[in-house]
Amino acid sequence: MTTYAIHNGRDLKFIKNDNLRVRVKCKEGCKWFAYCAKLLDEDTWQLRKLVDTHSCNKEYKVKFMRSSWLGKRLYSIVKENPNIKLTNISNKVHQKWNVGVSKMKAFRAHRVVIDMVYGSFREQYLRLYDYYHELLRSNLNSTVKLQGQTTNSEVTNKDYVDIPLLPSFQRLYMCLNGCKESFLICRPIFGLDGYFFKGYYGGMVLVVVGRDPNDQMLLIVVVVVEGETRDSWTLFLKLLNDDLGGQQTWKFYTFISHE
Repeated sequence: MTTYAIHNGRDLKFIKNDNLRVRVKCKEGCKWFAYCAKLLDEDTWQLRKLVDTHSCNKEYKVKFMRSSWLGKRLYSIVKENPNIKLTNISNKVHQKWNVGVSKMKAFRAHRVVIDMVYGSFREQYLRLYDYYHELLRSNLNSTVKLQGQTTNSEVTNKDYVDIPLLPSFQRLYMCLNGCKESFLICRPIFGLDGYFFKGYYGGMVLVVVGRDPNDQMLLIVVVVVEGETRDSWTLFLKLLNDDLGGQQTWKFYTFISHE
């Protein structure tokens, strides 16, 4: 009924809407009417009666155009371009359904899609400490460092009480012992580079890569940081220095890096 109302630009009203029956009519003076019933022991609805004749004009503002319904229809568009502008969403809705939506409704629909696309990522961030401990358990003598950052506390308007929020993810350093031991018997040359995440949460990955005896890429260190800053690079190189034997061994290595 929602899809029909939006595609036809009609402000329908539910006379009855429960788990067994749905009766819908159009505005006063219009003959359009629909009655649906749920089949017994089945998750199927049957259209029992339909008077498919409208004597009213179409509406540009349709109440059935809700952010939850619109978000599902914008899934592929927002997934391809998470930073799409709200005006572009409004224009696409107007072009496809000839229905108008406010910027606030477009914003809520955009948030619905973002939660659908990236919601699982948020749940995975909550499992980072489990991942951290599992890496250390299954890869003995490895170096794994997980760092969080404090989140600004909220202040309630009523009592002006600080509400502490959970810390958010900031950095992850990972040097598995198997990769480190393999590199120590390879040629003493490695490259440092980084690239940006293009997803909704952003961030950057810094990597150290060497060459094994088969002339194949050998991943030595992976670091996930909030950005390419002096602080993140300092932490990265300090931990790398500790893993590769300290400053006394650096004279034996050759660095390759490009900007």
